[in-house]
Amino acid sequence: MTTTTGSLRLTIPENWYDLSVADESAENTIARRLWDGCVEAGVDEEHAGRFTESVRRSIRHARRNGVLHAAGTFEIYEDGPLIATVVAALVTPPGNADLLSALTESKSAVDTWTRVSTVRLEGVGTAARVHGVQDVVMDDTTLRCAVMHTLIRIPGRTEVLVITGTSPNIAESDTLFELFGSITATVAFR
Repeated sequence: MTTTTGSLRLTIPENWYDLSVADESAENTIARRLWDGCVEAGVDEEHAGRFTESVRRSIRHARRNGVLHAAGTFEIYEDGPLIATVVAALVTPPGNADLLSALTESKSAVDTWTRVSTVRLEGVGTAARVHGVQDVVMDDTTLRCAVMHTLIRIPGRTEVLVITGTSPNIAESDTLFELFGSITATVAFR
Protein backbone atom coordinates (compact mmCIF):
# COMPACT_ATOMS: atom_id res chain seq x y z
CA MET A 1 0.00 0.00 0.00
CA THR A 2 1.43 3.39 -0.93
CA THR A 3 0.57 6.31 1.26
CA THR A 4 1.07 9.97 0.45
CA THR A 5 1.19 12.88 2.87
CA GLY A 6 1.85 16.23 1.22
CA SER A 7 4.91 15.69 -0.95
CA LEU A 8 6.08 12.55 0.92
CA ARG A 9 5.33 9.07 -0.43
CA LEU A 10 6.05 5.84 1.46
CA THR A 11 5.01 2.26 0.68
CA ILE A 12 3.98 0.08 3.61
CA PRO A 13 3.18 -3.66 3.67
CA GLU A 14 -0.40 -4.54 2.63
CA ASN A 15 -1.28 -5.97 6.06
CA TRP A 16 -0.21 -2.78 7.88
CA TYR A 17 -2.54 -0.01 9.01
CA ASP A 18 -2.13 3.42 7.48
CA LEU A 19 -2.39 5.54 10.63
CA SER A 20 -3.66 9.06 10.33
CA VAL A 21 -2.46 10.98 13.37
CA ALA A 22 -4.35 14.14 12.41
CA ASP A 23 -6.85 14.41 15.27
CA GLU A 24 -8.74 12.69 18.09
CA SER A 25 -11.23 11.19 15.64
CA ALA A 26 -8.40 9.38 13.84
CA GLU A 27 -7.05 8.22 17.23
CA ASN A 28 -10.48 6.79 18.14
CA THR A 29 -10.73 4.96 14.81
CA ILE A 30 -7.31 3.36 15.27
CA ALA A 31 -8.02 2.40 18.89
CA ARG A 32 -11.35 0.83 17.90
CA ARG A 33 -9.68 -1.20 15.11
CA LEU A 34 -7.00 -2.40 17.53
CA TRP A 35 -9.55 -3.35 20.20
CA ASP A 36 -11.64 -5.26 17.66
CA GLY A 37 -8.53 -7.10 16.40
CA CYS A 38 -7.59 -8.07 19.95
CA VAL A 39 -11.09 -9.37 20.70
CA GLU A 40 -11.20 -11.35 17.44
CA ALA A 41 -7.81 -12.88 18.30
CA GLY A 42 -8.99 -13.92 21.77
CA VAL A 43 -6.85 -11.43 23.74
CA ASP A 44 -8.30 -10.85 27.21
CA GLU A 45 -9.77 -7.41 27.98
CA GLU A 46 -6.95 -6.39 30.35
CA HIS A 47 -4.25 -6.94 27.73
CA ALA A 48 -6.40 -5.49 24.94
CA GLY A 49 -6.88 -2.39 27.08
CA ARG A 50 -3.13 -2.07 27.66
CA PHE A 51 -2.36 -2.44 23.94
CA THR A 52 -5.07 0.07 23.03
CA GLU A 53 -3.91 2.65 25.58
CA SER A 54 -0.30 2.20 24.43
CA VAL A 55 -1.35 2.95 20.86
CA ARG A 56 -3.36 6.00 22.00
CA ARG A 57 -0.29 7.32 23.87
CA SER A 58 1.80 6.79 20.74
CA ILE A 59 -0.64 8.71 18.57
CA ARG A 60 -0.83 11.63 21.02
CA HIS A 61 2.95 11.70 21.30
CA ALA A 62 3.25 11.72 17.52
CA ARG A 63 0.78 14.59 17.12
CA ARG A 64 2.62 16.67 19.73
CA ASN A 65 5.92 16.13 17.92
CA GLY A 66 4.97 17.06 14.38
CA VAL A 67 4.75 13.62 12.80
CA LEU A 68 3.89 13.73 9.10
CA HIS A 69 2.76 10.15 8.81
CA ALA A 70 2.60 6.85 10.69
CA ALA A 71 1.86 3.24 9.86
CA GLY A 72 1.83 0.11 11.95
CA THR A 73 0.88 -3.48 12.44
CA PHE A 74 -0.53 -5.52 15.28
CA GLU A 75 -0.74 -9.23 14.57
CA ILE A 76 -1.30 -12.18 16.87
CA TYR A 77 0.79 -15.32 16.34
CA GLU A 78 1.02 -18.53 18.35
CA ASP A 79 4.04 -17.19 20.24
CA GLY A 80 2.48 -13.77 20.96
CA PRO A 81 1.75 -10.41 19.35
CA LEU A 82 3.87 -8.61 16.77
CA ILE A 83 3.70 -4.85 17.15
CA ALA A 84 5.62 -2.51 14.87
CA THR A 85 5.33 1.09 13.69
CA VAL A 86 7.00 3.32 11.13
CA VAL A 87 6.83 7.09 11.59
CA ALA A 88 7.97 9.89 9.28
CA ALA A 89 8.65 13.29 10.84
CA LEU A 90 10.31 16.55 9.90
CA VAL A 91 12.81 17.40 12.62
CA THR A 92 14.86 20.54 13.15
CA PRO A 93 18.33 19.49 14.32
CA PRO A 94 19.15 20.79 17.81
CA GLY A 95 21.26 23.95 17.86
CA ASN A 96 23.76 22.66 20.41
CA ALA A 97 24.41 19.23 18.84
CA ASP A 98 23.82 17.26 15.70
CA LEU A 99 20.77 15.06 15.31
CA LEU A 100 22.81 11.88 14.83
CA SER A 101 24.46 12.37 18.23
CA ALA A 102 21.08 12.92 19.85
CA LEU A 103 19.76 9.66 18.37
CA THR A 104 22.76 7.58 19.46
CA GLU A 105 22.82 8.91 23.01
CA SER A 106 21.67 6.10 25.28
CA LYS A 107 19.95 6.79 28.58
CA SER A 108 20.38 3.15 29.63
CA ALA A 109 23.79 1.49 29.66
CA VAL A 110 22.48 -2.04 30.28
CA ASP A 111 21.79 -4.30 27.28
CA THR A 112 21.16 -1.50 24.77
CA TRP A 113 23.19 -0.88 21.64
CA THR A 114 23.25 1.19 18.46
CA ARG A 115 25.05 1.02 15.13
CA VAL A 116 25.56 3.97 12.80
CA SER A 117 25.86 3.58 9.04
CA THR A 118 24.91 5.17 5.76
CA VAL A 119 22.47 3.89 3.19
CA ARG A 120 21.84 4.85 -0.41
CA LEU A 121 18.14 5.47 -1.15
CA GLU A 122 17.13 5.50 -4.80
CA GLY A 123 15.94 8.94 -5.89
CA VAL A 124 16.89 10.45 -2.53
CA GLY A 125 20.64 9.93 -2.13
CA THR A 126 22.77 8.99 0.84
CA ALA A 127 21.14 8.98 4.27
CA ALA A 128 22.42 8.33 7.78
CA ARG A 129 21.03 5.34 9.62
CA VAL A 130 21.04 4.45 13.32
CA HIS A 131 19.66 1.11 14.43
CA GLY A 132 19.78 -0.96 17.58
CA VAL A 133 17.99 -1.91 20.76
CA GLN A 134 17.08 1.11 22.83
CA ASP A 135 14.89 2.04 25.75
CA VAL A 136 12.05 4.18 24.41
CA VAL A 137 10.38 6.49 26.94
CA MET A 138 6.91 7.85 26.32
CA ASP A 139 4.48 9.29 28.85
CA ASP A 140 6.50 7.98 31.82
CA THR A 141 6.59 4.45 30.37
CA THR A 142 9.87 2.84 29.30
CA LEU A 143 9.81 0.06 26.73
CA ARG A 144 12.83 -1.77 25.31
CA CYS A 145 12.50 -1.75 21.51
CA ALA A 146 14.24 -2.55 18.25
CA VAL A 147 14.63 0.92 16.70
CA MET A 148 15.82 2.14 13.31
CA HIS A 149 16.15 5.83 12.43
CA THR A 150 16.96 6.95 8.88
CA LEU A 151 17.90 10.62 8.50
CA ILE A 152 17.33 12.19 5.10
CA ARG A 153 18.48 15.71 4.22
CA ILE A 154 15.95 17.71 2.25
CA PRO A 155 17.56 20.12 -0.21
CA GLY A 156 16.81 23.75 0.57
CA ARG A 157 15.39 23.08 4.06
CA THR A 158 16.88 23.16 7.52
CA GLU A 159 14.70 20.26 8.70
CA VAL A 160 15.69 16.65 8.28
CA LEU A 161 13.20 13.92 7.43
CA VAL A 162 13.52 11.16 10.01
CA ILE A 163 11.85 7.84 9.31
CA THR A 164 11.75 5.70 12.44
CA GLY A 165 10.76 2.05 12.73
CA THR A 166 10.07 0.72 16.22
CA SER A 167 8.96 -2.58 17.75
CA PRO A 168 9.03 -4.07 21.24
CA ASN A 169 9.60 -7.50 19.64
CA ILE A 170 13.36 -7.35 20.22
CA ALA A 171 13.80 -11.12 19.80
CA GLU A 172 13.05 -10.54 16.08
CA SER A 173 15.19 -7.41 15.79
CA ASP A 174 17.24 -8.55 12.76
CA THR A 175 14.11 -9.34 10.76
CA LEU A 176 12.52 -6.09 11.88
CA PHE A 177 15.57 -4.06 10.81
CA GLU A 178 15.30 -5.64 7.34
CA LEU A 179 11.59 -4.79 7.24
CA PHE A 180 12.13 -1.18 8.40
CA GLY A 181 14.92 -0.80 5.83
CA SER A 182 12.72 -2.06 3.00
CA ILE A 183 9.90 0.32 3.96
CA THR A 184 12.32 3.26 4.20
CA ALA A 185 13.76 2.38 0.77
CA THR A 186 10.39 3.30 -0.78
CA VAL A 187 10.49 6.94 0.36
CA ALA A 188 10.04 9.47 -2.41
CA PHE A 189 9.27 13.15 -2.72
CA ARG A 190 6.79 14.42 -5.29
